[in-house]
Amino acid sequence: MHYLLEYLYSLERKGVKLGLDPTRQLLKRCRNPHQDLPIVQIAGTNGKGSTAAITARILQSHCQKVGLFTSPHLCRFNERIRIDGSPIDDSYIIQWLDEHKGDLEDVSATYFEVTTVMALSYFKDHRVDVAVLETGLGGRLDATTAVSPTWTALTPIDLDHMDLLGDTVRAIAREKAGILKPGVPCYSVPQPSWVREVIQSEADRVGAPVTFLREEAAVPLPLRLPGRHQHTNAKLAWRLARSILGGDFIQEVAREAVETTAWPGRYQQLGDHPRVIYDVAHNPHGMTAFLDTLAGESVKGRKRLVLALQQGRKAEQMLDMLLPRFDTVILTQTGIRSFYSAADLAELAGTSHPGIRVERDTVSAIEGAVGEAEKEDLVAILGSHYLGPAVAKVFKISFDIL
Repeated sequence: MHYLLEYLYSLERKGVKLGLDPTRQLLKRCRNPHQDLPIVQIAGTNGKGSTAAITARILQSHCQKVGLFTSPHLCRFNERIRIDGSPIDDSYIIQWLDEHKGDLEDVSATYFEVTTVMALSYFKDHRVDVAVLETGLGGRLDATTAVSPTWTALTPIDLDHMDLLGDTVRAIAREKAGILKPGVPCYSVPQPSWVREVIQSEADRVGAPVTFLREEAAVPLPLRLPGRHQHTNAKLAWRLARSILGGDFIQEVAREAVETTAWPGRYQQLGDHPRVIYDVAHNPHGMTAFLDTLAGESVKGRKRLVLALQQGRKAEQMLDMLLPRFDTVILTQTGIRSFYSAADLAELAGTSHPGIRVERDTVSAIEGAVGEAEKEDLVAILGSHYLGPAVAKVFKISFDIL
C-alpha cells in the first residue's frame, strides 16, 4: 500500500472530534472547493445514505454530473466518494494527500474532516453539477456543516450516538437540525411530534423554510431497496430532486431512476437457496425497519442470524428485539475497538436463547451460518457496515459498482 494511503487510514485513530473550525481552516487551505458548488446536505439517524444514493440517481438520470459523499464505507475507502456512481481513484487520493499533507497536520484534522474536504476538492476538480453530502455524525458540529448547502434534508431522527449527541430524542433532534441555514430550503420526512417541534423551532430561529413531506402518490417503490422505510427515503429523495431540477424534472425518468437505485448493505440479497441478506442496521430504529421488512418474507425453513454490535447503542434492547425472531444465532465481532467482543455480546444475550453460539472470526461465522443452512432457510448478516470486508470475501463481491 502507498505510504500516503497508510497515513490516511492512520488518521482514524484520532477518533471523532466535533467542531467546524478545523474543517473551515482546511477548506481555506485547499482553496475553498465548496464555494460556488451546489450542495445537498442530508442528516438524520437512519436512511441518510439511501436517501443520498436515490437523490444522486435521480439527478444523474436527468443528465446531471453528481458527486456523492457517504460514510462509512463497507469495504474500500474509495466507496465514500463517488461521481456518477464510480468511486474515487487511488491516484487522486495519493495526489491530494501529497499536496495537502502539511495542511492536514497543521490543522490537526481528523479522518472524517480530511475525507470531507478531499471529497469536495474531487467534486470541484471534476466539475460536478451537484454534490450530495451525507452528514457523518449529528449535524450542528459535523464537518459537512462547514459548507454552505443549497438544499438540506432530514431523514428519520431517533436515538443514536447518545454519548456524543445527547440521551434524548429531543437533544439529538436539536443536533441534527443544526444543518439548517438561513434561507436554505429543508425537506424532512414525517417526524414524531416532539421531533417536529424541535426542527420547526430551529427553522424559525435561523429563518430556514422547512417542509415536512406528505404522501406523494407518484413516487414508486425502490425495487432494489426493500422495505417501507426505503419508500419513505425515496419520497424524500424525489422531493429533493424536484426542488433541485425545477422545471427540468421529468416524472417518468425519475420513476425509473428510483426503481433501479442500488445501495449495498441495505437488505441486500447475497444468495438464494438459502436466501442470504446483509443489512447494516445498527441501532434500535434501524433494527425495527429491518425486522419489519423481514416480516414480509415467506421463510419455509429456519432463520439464522450472524450478528455484531457496537458498544453504546442499546445492544441489550436490540438483542431483545432480534433473538426471538431467529432459530440460530452466531455472535461475532468486527475487530474495531468500539465493538463488543463476541464473548461480551454473548454475556449480554444471556442463556435465554438455546440456539446461540460464539464465533470470533467473522468470515468463519458467515461461512458457518451459510454452510449449515438448508435451501429453504434464511441467513441474515446484521449489525454493522464493518462486516462489509468479511461479506465481500465470503461472497466474492465488490461494493464499488452500484
